[in-house]
Amino acid sequence: MKQTRESKADYDLWHQGRHEDRPLDEMVLYPWHRNGLSLLKDVAQLKNQQVLEVGCGAGDFSIYLAKHGANVTAIDFSEEAIRIAQLKSATQAVQVDFVVKDAQDLSSFPTGTYDVIFSFECLEHLPDPQRMVKECYRVLKTNGKIILTTENYSNAMVLAWVVTWLKKKPFDSGSGVQPIENFFVFWVVKRMFRKAGFKEIKTGGTHHVFLLLPRLDPRTFVKNEFRNGWLRYVFKPFARHMTFYGVK
Repeated sequence: MKQTRESKADYDLWHQGRHEDRPLDEMVLYPWHRNGLSLLKDVAQLKNQQVLEVGCGAGDFSIYLAKHGANVTAIDFSEEAIRIAQLKSATQAVQVDFVVKDAQDLSSFPTGTYDVIFSFECLEHLPDPQRMVKECYRVLKTNGKIILTTENYSNAMVLAWVVTWLKKKPFDSGSGVQPIENFFVFWVVKRMFRKAGFKEIKTGGTHHVFLLLPRLDPRTFVKNEFRNGWLRYVFKPFARHMTFYGVK
């Protein structure tokens, strides 16, 4: 299922509002970017590697990788996002191949092209997320790796969603109302990876949300990460942001 013109226009407006006042030489790495990088021994290992970022948004992470020597192709459904990303990379004198493309249709990319694929907080905004995961598997080289993050709702955030649903209001996960919002729990995404063919699947989780008192939004009570390894393991399934790693 392809995304519609209406959803494309909505995402263009969303990116316009989110990025129009930000300097072009600014580079922002969000916690989910750092979560993904934590699965690499060193970002330097990506030097001269063929890297694809799916759902690149304004391009900050792709620019960061290119500055560390990776050969980066970055795609996004939003023409506005790609326009901003191209302006940023030109301003910072960094070479990234930014392309307007639907994450569910990578047919213009040959099978076995990329060493590593990154995708951050994109999967939950697609009509057919399984198709995206399958396409990522296809375009990876043998033994290529995917690192993907997405929201997880096996926690108190589901209560925030229920409240907005009962009030018949659009749901805002914290970054503005999105045209498409899938409400995943971590085992569903893990199953998508297995179905696509990925092996050596690993998961990680950060941003633990808690509902401490009635009438208070769980998003305001966040424990980013547990230092204790045992606590980190126990609470991982209930993290708001889940990181998934797989090998072709």
